[in-house]
Amino acid sequence: MKPTRLILFFAILALPVTFAQTEPISSDTVVLRAGAFSLTKAEYEKLIPGFDRISGAPTTGSSNQSVQSGRDVARLLALVSEAQRRNMDKDEKMQALIRVRGYTLLANALLLELEKDVKKDEAGAKALWASDKNPYVQVEARHILIRYQGVQTDKPGAKGLHRTEAQAKALSAVLREKLNKGVDFSALAKSSSDDEATADLGGVLPAFARGVMNAEFENAAFNLPNGGISEPIKTQSGYHIVQLIKKAPMPFQSVRAALENIRARERFEQIGSSGVELNQLYFKH
Repeated sequence: MKPTRLILFFAILALPVTFAQTEPISSDTVVLRAGAFSLTKAEYEKLIPGFDRISGAPTTGSSNQSVQSGRDVARLLALVSEAQRRNMDKDEKMQALIRVRGYTLLANALLLELEKDVKKDEAGAKALWASDKNPYVQVEARHILIRYQGVQTDKPGAKGLHRTEAQAKALSAVLREKLNKGVDFSALAKSSSDDEATADLGGVLPAFARGVMNAEFENAAFNLPNGGISEPIKTQSGYHIVQLIKKAPMPFQSVRAALENIRARERFEQIGSSGVELNQLYFKH
């Protein structure tokens, strides 16, 4: 046999095995064979939805009938077939793993169903939005900043860096006392704040939610009553005096999906903890 014919011969052997099919594909037509598995069209199409990231199975091509999808499914079944040939599926630990994976998938599916349920209950989401349990709250506040040497700032020549920390702390106490005596906060911020970005605005900051500001500053702002003024607070930027202008929920539509997720997860946890009993003679701390 000539070399060119040998090359052609081995190339033919390397081609993937395909089905000779002239009749239309019916539901009971075999469309895939791998290892000990032989799947009809109906069986394959029942199996293919399980190939997704949620189940942990390999993802397939964009189309269920794509060659890539068929190869992905066939590859897995060939590997499973070999594992079964070795009786690995009979091992008690493996059977337990398979059961737990199935339980986990069902639990995850339940959470998705609960999320669908709460999406139908707009009144429930609005009730959470209007309650004290709503974590999606933003505040409008103003502040007076007193800087000192060594504080964090992105402006090397920023106002107030000539002071010592002791001087800054003493000045912030003096300003707080003026506020106690009725001095207008906005006017005092304009005349005394070292925050160049807000001083001319009377210390007013853009509205913010939790997780945006420095923790000490944020805690002070969120714990004040409307109109309340904090004692001087030290942060990495200096000493602040904070006044809460208003605290209110964030716009409902912007947080509705997050609130629905909270409600679904609360129900999920309630179901997970209801009707649970542990034998204390066996389960111990």
